[in-house]
Amino acid sequence: MTVRFALLGAGRIGKVHARAVGSNPQAKLVAVADAFEKAATELASAYGAEVRSIEDIEKAGDIDAVIICTPTDTHADLIERFAKAGKAIFCEKPIDLDVKRVEKCLAVVEKTKATLMVGFNRRFDPHLS
Repeated sequence: MTVRFALLGAGRIGKVHARAVGSNPQAKLVAVADAFEKAATELASAYGAEVRSIEDIEKAGDIDAVIICTPTDTHADLIERFAKAGKAIFCEKPIDLDVKRVEKCLAVVEKTKATLMVGFNRRFDPHLS
């Protein structure tokens, strides 16, 4: 089975995730969304994906999961939105800077039974954990 991804955010970390998806034979980058159309277009064309709006990605039947690489202040809203849309979600850290907002977001994830993973790439680094 091939997992079909949409990437939200075509900046530095978005490019890292696009490369990871592109190198996995069981994954396909289907769509890219970014506030900067040029960045979205360049990244999408490099991986044979389409540029789509967040609204289109939310409704799309050909997307199984989203990778959220947007600014921190957008993470919680996007997680909630895509949890309600039935998509699996990977989000770069942090979910939000306000603990109460994180708790509200996680309640939506739990209620919708969405699959969520938050990227914390140095979780087991002894200098940080």
